Amino acid sequence: MSCLTGSSLTAEVLDPATRPTAADFPALERPPVIWEDDRWWRFTERTDLHETRYLGVYEGSVLVALAPLLVTRDGGGLLFYDAPKMVGDLGAFGDPERLPERGQARWEQLTGAVPDARRDQYPSVALSVFGSHHGIVHAIGRTGAERREVLAELPRLLDDAARTLGCRSSALLYVTDEQAEAIGPAAEALGHTPAVLGAESVMRLDASDWDTYLAGLVSKKRMRTNRELGQYAKAGFRTVISEGPDALSDSIIDLQVGLRAKYGLPGGRPRVQRDFDAIRETVGDSILVLSAELGGETLGFCLYLRSGDALYGRTAGFDEDRAKGVYFVLTYYETVRWCLANGVREIWYGLAAYEAKKLRGCDIEPRQGWFRFTGAGHETLAETVRLQSAGEDLRLRSLGPTAPPHKETEPTCH
Repeated sequence: MSCLTGSSLTAEVLDPATRPTAADFPALERPPVIWEDDRWWRFTERTDLHETRYLGVYEGSVLVALAPLLVTRDGGGLLFYDAPKMVGDLGAFGDPERLPERGQARWEQLTGAVPDARRDQYPSVALSVFGSHHGIVHAIGRTGAERREVLAELPRLLDDAARTLGCRSSALLYVTDEQAEAIGPAAEALGHTPAVLGAESVMRLDASDWDTYLAGLVSKKRMRTNRELGQYAKAGFRTVISEGPDALSDSIIDLQVGLRAKYGLPGGRPRVQRDFDAIRETVGDSILVLSAELGGETLGFCLYLRSGDALYGRTAGFDEDRAKGVYFVLTYYETVRWCLANGVREIWYGLAAYEAKKLRGCDIEPRQGWFRFTGAGHETLAETVRLQSAGEDLRLRSLGPTAPPHKETEPTCH
């Protein structure tokens, strides 16, 4: 454990064995956002793709904020949390085809040099948590001004943490627009490269029941919804709802394994089994699975985690040959139907596929980040990030107005 000092706040880099738990830091006890839950952090700690550490922020001797740090030693981390790996990889963010011709030409020049530039950026650390979430948790009772002070200090504290951990690069990821107002000026003053990383897609439900929800749709959307639901039923599909640890059945695992194999993702069944076992053992009582069954066989599923009145999408899998058209029915219509009947008012669908999500009523809320590279080739990586960001920004702007920032309340209890 290392101590870091700063002008007004101090911080420590903590390992999983010494970090505060929900018993020590009540803000981690069933918070509104599942990705900030002590149980989810224990799931993240079980990964073998990153080393998990934590940044504890103190005012005097009082812990005022805690944030996960994901350390990647050699470039083998998950794409969305491995900062050097994200650069130049459009699976992470970016849409260079939307850039002006000159920007596209420069992108082509840079991406050829990116692999060599990446190699000198490890070890690397990201302030983020699985779920493509920033992961910053403030102590209960902190005012808005006090939380903004912590946010403004995070870039400096992350720089210190990177040096303590021996990291050559760092990133502060998946920050909301509201948080960016405090973080951005401080990060850029330290030379960090800003980036638009995509957007969180959130369905907010105001209707009291399914019929009211349908009645509130414009006629074109209502007709499409009824048509797709009718095709689903006519094909013989039925939706099965399962909750709790036992919802992750062997048939669900089989679908996930098959989907990963189809797209050439590594790990096979052992990795899927390990991940699902870890979810059962950490957040098992928050599991919700919607399955599409045909003749008693499961051909599609969506796995969500529930926290209060919100659902958070974790993963999904479908037999793409035998379950055509099932994805949208299960992921949107059947999920909304269940939520309205069970007191859930928000569905967080995550990044990507923005056009389809907005078409079905989601708010699109941008997420921002900042990168810092110090090894050889850092200029190449920084310029590449700027081009990726510009393309991603153009992609989001093409969707039309995004949702206004979702204001964070000043919590007094959980």
